[in-house]
Amino acid sequence: MVFRFKDPRFHLYDFADSFLVKCPSCHKCATVTTSNEEKVFNLFKKKTFVCNHCGRIEVNSNNHQLWLTANCKGNILWAYNLKHLEFIEDYVKAKLRESNKHEKLGWYNQGLFSRLPKWIKEKNNREAILKTIKKLKESINLELK
Repeated sequence: MVFRFKDPRFHLYDFADSFLVKCPSCHKCATVTTSNEEKVFNLFKKKTFVCNHCGRIEVNSNNHQLWLTANCKGNILWAYNLKHLEFIEDYVKAKLRESNKHEKLGWYNQGLFSRLPKWIKEKNNREAILKTIKKLKESINLELK
């Protein structure tokens, strides 16, 4: 059976309500959440940083490093959170990638599906990317223990 990926028409802002980041105090995985009442990518939304390891809490801090980053074939693979990482994983492992014409906009390339970097879309990088995604997922599981 061929694994299929059908474009869900997600945008980057669909994943921008929660970020896994590196705590500047203890260097473990922490979370930044945003108020996401509106489906708008807004860098000025209220952000709350919480580290469950050392107890650090900040409001409206913008300078945290993403936790889910790794070098992959000379490029940086990154994701905001597990949901974002799983979107990339589903796309990469699919042998068949489908997109339908939008009812009002026709064929458009504003969604995340069409905005992924070329190196992620290339078939010959599939195995390395999936291996890197597995390591990133494991890094989350280690932090939760």
